[in-house]
Amino acid sequence: MYKKKKILAIVPARKGSKGVKNKNLKKINGFSLIAYACKLLSEISHVDLIMISTDSDRMGKEGISNGADYFLKRPKRLAGDRVGDYDVLKHALTKAEKEKNTKFDIVLMIQPTCPLRKKNHVISTYKKLIDENLDSVWTISKIDLKFHPYKLLKISKNKL
Repeated sequence: MYKKKKILAIVPARKGSKGVKNKNLKKINGFSLIAYACKLLSEISHVDLIMISTDSDRMGKEGISNGADYFLKRPKRLAGDRVGDYDVLKHALTKAEKEKNTKFDIVLMIQPTCPLRKKNHVISTYKKLIDENLDSVWTISKIDLKFHPYKLLKISKNKL
């Protein structure tokens, strides 16, 4: 909890991947991508609940063994590669609030595919959200322009 705001961290980790099968279980320096996400979140005292949203028992158990509080088995309709983040997060939030009999004020989506993310990145992001009374925040990184234009944002005079 930060400034009386209850924080739910959701790690979305489906087993189906077009490029690399079970990529969220692949290891880098001995740890799976799920492990990196869960270990990072377990170091942040303000996070009230760490949840894995997955269609795989194996990925759920990997999360639990690395610091997640529990995992939610996602229905098949929310496990395809064309399913948006909003539907996955809404499902996870609704289930977490019902199962834990509580309301969460903040939802953090921590994707396992960013193992170089640092604790201070996550903390400064949700603090900005709460301290500045924003509706949402989203972290971005500079990338090469060779990436698909529909997945790019351009910042111009402090506006997106």
